[in-house]
Formats: sequence, structure tokens, C-alpha cells
Amino acid sequence: MEKRFEQVDKRFEQIDKHFEQQHQEIIGIHQEIKQLMRWSFGTLLAVGSLVVTILKLTA
Repeated sequence: MEKRFEQVDKRFEQIDKHFEQQHQEIIGIHQEIKQLMRWSFGTLLAVGSLVVTILKLTA
């Protein structure tokens, strides 16, 4: 019976390691998405400012 508990415990440890790997991968993807959103927002502001400036100069 003790051996079976050890096997179950070992399996839980493997599952826990697998979940930890998935968690780290999700955090990495989250960081990439945040970086892309910041870059996109900065580009949007720059292009918007450029358009407003051009419209003010031509008006």
C-alpha cells in the first residue's frame, strides 16, 4: 500500500511540474502581448499626432 501512495505522489509531482511549465509559458506569452500592445499604442499615438499636425498645417 505504501508503494502505491509513493507512485501516486510521484505522479502528482510530475503533474505539478507540468503545470508550472505551462504557467511559465503563459507568463511569457502575457509579457509578449503587453509589449506588443505598448508598441501598438505608441505607434497609434505617433501616427495620430502626425495626421493632426498635417491637417493643422494644411488648413
